[in-house]
Amino acid sequence: MGIAERRERERQQRRADILRAGWAVAERVGWAAFSVERVASEAELGRATVYGYFESLEALVLALAENAFEELSERIAAADKLTEALDVPVRLAKSRPAAFALLFPPGNDPRTAFSNEALEGIRVQARQLLGRLQRLAARSRANLPEDARSAEAFLTAVSMAATLVPELSESTTLRHRWQDFVLGEPTDDDSDDGVGNGQ
Repeated sequence: MGIAERRERERQQRRADILRAGWAVAERVGWAAFSVERVASEAELGRATVYGYFESLEALVLALAENAFEELSERIAAADKLTEALDVPVRLAKSRPAAFALLFPPGNDPRTAFSNEALEGIRVQARQLLGRLQRLAARSRANLPEDARSAEAFLTAVSMAATLVPELSESTTLRHRWQDFVLGEPTDDDSDDGVGNGQ
């Protein structure tokens, strides 16, 4: 391996380390207290080093949002059934709360790093990704509005509801029964005990 290749590999590794530190900070203190200084401290690097990889807080947050969107996309793509796909947001909210909050923020953060056009574009893509579950919905005979845009909004609402209602979040059985009620399709897991299976 040549010097240039080794340096590039080291650079990619350092970038990945900074992103890991960013996630650790976001999970520990939340986005309201998130800063380059905290990330640098977590990564045991100087602030200038972090800025050498991400020129601003906005660039760092955007890279983290791209990372979160990629994870959301992979989880949805891996779902074989509609119920599994609809459960992706609640499972992400439980296992990676900071990633979920970055893609689906509970409110407005006026800081430029959290309210810019590029980040909003990723958030829109995340919402649209949930709405595009119509292929799985059609296979499962779900009762959706005929208009594609309305169907997309409907599926997004169904998948996000469990992240907002604790009882749905905590019980897989209750959540799937609720989805059955809303979508008019049979659930396939009535046999489980329900509590704590949404992890």
